[in-house]
Amino acid sequence: MAARTSTGLGVGIAVTLLGIASLGLFVTTIIMWSQASAQKKRADEQEQRTAEFIREEERGQDTVVKLKEQAKQARKSLVGHLIAGQGDLMQRVTGARTDSDKDIDSKFGEAAKGQNVLSLYRNSQSEITSLKSQLEQAKDAAERSRQDQVNESKRVATIETTKNETLAALSAQVDDYRGEVDKLRESINEYKKVVDGSKQKLTDEAAAKEATMQADLDKYQRDSVLDKALITRIQGELKGKRFVGESEYALADAQIIGLNSSDSTATINVGRKDKLRISMTFEVYSDAGSIRPDDKTGEYPAGKASVEVVNMDERSATVRILREKRGNPIVRGDVLANAVYDPKKVYKFVIYGSFDANRDGRATLQEADDWQAKITGWGGNVLPDLSGETDYLVLGDRPVLPPEPAATAPVEAVEEWLRLKQAAERFDQLFKRASETSIPILNENRLRTLIGDVY
Repeated sequence: MAARTSTGLGVGIAVTLLGIASLGLFVTTIIMWSQASAQKKRADEQEQRTAEFIREEERGQDTVVKLKEQAKQARKSLVGHLIAGQGDLMQRVTGARTDSDKDIDSKFGEAAKGQNVLSLYRNSQSEITSLKSQLEQAKDAAERSRQDQVNESKRVATIETTKNETLAALSAQVDDYRGEVDKLRESINEYKKVVDGSKQKLTDEAAAKEATMQADLDKYQRDSVLDKALITRIQGELKGKRFVGESEYALADAQIIGLNSSDSTATINVGRKDKLRISMTFEVYSDAGSIRPDDKTGEYPAGKASVEVVNMDERSATVRILREKRGNPIVRGDVLANAVYDPKKVYKFVIYGSFDANRDGRATLQEADDWQAKITGWGGNVLPDLSGETDYLVLGDRPVLPPEPAATAPVEAVEEWLRLKQAAERFDQLFKRASETSIPILNENRLRTLIGDVY
């Protein structure tokens, strides 16, 4: 009985101890779970706070790793390192460590939006370089302008000095002329006395001569009436019998008398005795009537061919065919014309204006000398001015007169303008006088046509 009681008591104690241990374990578990929950809550809160600075997926990025290394070397936290870098950057960009991105936009204005600071800096440097270049150019231009002004002032001073010297010289001449005029006035007064003394005598003699001349005039008037009646009667008798010569341009100078098609030459009926010259050219026409200017344009028609004298004897010559119209060849009996040449006459020319003798497309006054040389070389005469002996006036282009130079223009420019003005006036005067006196006027094209120089 006692043994059984001792055993039961031991089991009860064990069960009690086990219950107590279980309760302690439960309590411990509750306490540890509570502590773990609080720890996890604190860890979550710490993770959230950390995520505000850096996220888990960003920790392994190369840039973050490099920044962490730089922060460690600087003995700073990553955030502290970034704040210091941001401050340094803003100090260099805007001059204030506490500025933000919005401050950059505000300070740089609209030009900074969408661009990086380095581009803005480079653009600014480029603009500064361009402005410096423009400034240097402006300085150079200003210096040139200043130098031009100095030169102009010197030139004006020279002109003023020359003008004063000229005025002084003219004043001296005027004084000389005034003295001469005074002397001349005294001489005129003395001569007037002599004239007044003989005036009456001359008046009487003039009256006597007038009476005699009036009597002679009456006699001449009577004779003139008789002469007019006689002329009228003679004209009536000669009506229909008057000879009218050919126009000058219709007179042919030579004729084709033979052809040699093998070497493109022909024979003409004039030679050395007819004052023919080697290298002289002629225009070939079917007959003399074809050498007539157009009634509307005044231009002479080109002939059927052009020839050049290459050989001659006393009474004939060989000509080389330079140009020949297709379908209208040279034949025996064709006539030749050259405005410079005539077997029985020496033509006289006046040449003036701008010519294109060398056919380079540019007419000049100097090339008139080339035409003079050709005409005189072929036996013609060149006169300095129009006269009753002039056969032709050859006019080139009218000299071009530029606008009149300003008063401040160089002396050389004024002299050149005056020279061209005189040349243009002489051109107009020659044309007017030739037209009034019916002297034939040839331009360069007409002259070339009439001497066979159209090829």
